[in-house]
Amino acid sequence: MNCRDRLEALTGVLRHWSGLWSRSILQNWPESGAAYLESWLSYADSLDEKSERMLDDGELPGAPPQSLHSLLLALHGLTELPWHQGIQRLTTADVQGLNAKKAHEIERVLSLLGQRTQSIRQAVDIGGGMGHLARLCVKTFDWTFHSIDRDAALQEKGRDWLRRARMLPGEKLCFIHASVEDGPQSAIDPLFSGRDRASMGLHTCGPLALTQIRKSQKAGFLLNVGCCYDKLDPSRDYPVSSFGEAHQLPFTRHALFLATRGRHKKTEAEFALMKRVYEHRFTLDLLLRRKFPDLGFVRAGDAPKALYAESFAVYARDRLERLRIDIGMTESALNSFEGSVRPETRRIFHCHLLRDRFARALELVILLDRAILMEEMGFQVELLQVFDPRLSPRNIALIASRAE
Repeated sequence: MNCRDRLEALTGVLRHWSGLWSRSILQNWPESGAAYLESWLSYADSLDEKSERMLDDGELPGAPPQSLHSLLLALHGLTELPWHQGIQRLTTADVQGLNAKKAHEIERVLSLLGQRTQSIRQAVDIGGGMGHLARLCVKTFDWTFHSIDRDAALQEKGRDWLRRARMLPGEKLCFIHASVEDGPQSAIDPLFSGRDRASMGLHTCGPLALTQIRKSQKAGFLLNVGCCYDKLDPSRDYPVSSFGEAHQLPFTRHALFLATRGRHKKTEAEFALMKRVYEHRFTLDLLLRRKFPDLGFVRAGDAPKALYAESFAVYARDRLERLRIDIGMTESALNSFEGSVRPETRRIFHCHLLRDRFARALELVILLDRAILMEEMGFQVELLQVFDPRLSPRNIALIASRAE
């Protein structure tokens, strides 16, 4: 894949629709809804719940508008990435201490590394936790491995596990209690430097992925899986490549949050819960806007999952009590209000379903920009889907090898 060609084509499509994905729907309602083509909204309004779920999966049931069909077809083609197919099965002893998600990820990472790291002798892992990836890399490749984490208690659990397991020579795996930060860090920077060094970062949160990339400029190999794009600063963390600077999009914090939302198909129960959460939240927002317009947008906060199974009145009273707002309405009046605004909350929900179609494309723009930065540093780069998105939705790995 040519990262530059893909980024240029993707940003060309997305730029035209920036009015949809760059703004929060709820915070800017009803103006935000005006950005959507009426033909799209009429189409979404015509869907039953089964078809709404299909739309949430990226499908277009029935007879969608041609403009929407063409857009989704273009985004699908531009966000397709090859898959890493290999799996290195773990033994019963290997998976001790691992949950299903972690075991799944490590099996695929070990296979990926085995095909690309013949010249590597040492490795460092950012956010290594208990050192499960580290110990299995040592066992598999006989590397010397340094696992860095700022959680000392978690690392001590890892040391204790290794002492009891007696699986590895003590000098092969070293735990380092530290935060990996931008700028010189004399104690850990040498670990990232050398053609025989590999730099690992699985699910590096927000800008930590960029810190790993900058520290690894002299490494022989880098593996990064990013996450939590909403923790990036759009004025500082995007774009990071020179080519990306020439093709940048108007990323906002709302767009960065949307980039974290791309995920695999939801189950019927997951979709139903999401819809219920949105219905209650949207209704509460419309209520506050009408009763207290001077408050502007009010953050209601995350409620316990069980609360969403209750009536709107029960949910609203809980949230309003936490916000210390006296609405002066009976339970019957609150539920009556919910019924009166249901057509509007349903339209807001449909705007969200349509806006979510941009999530994976925005994530890929961020990752392509990082990949191109690595190319500008002299690396050969791949972007591959590695994990099953049902287990690990942030499943795209940035893989960089030092170009010979």
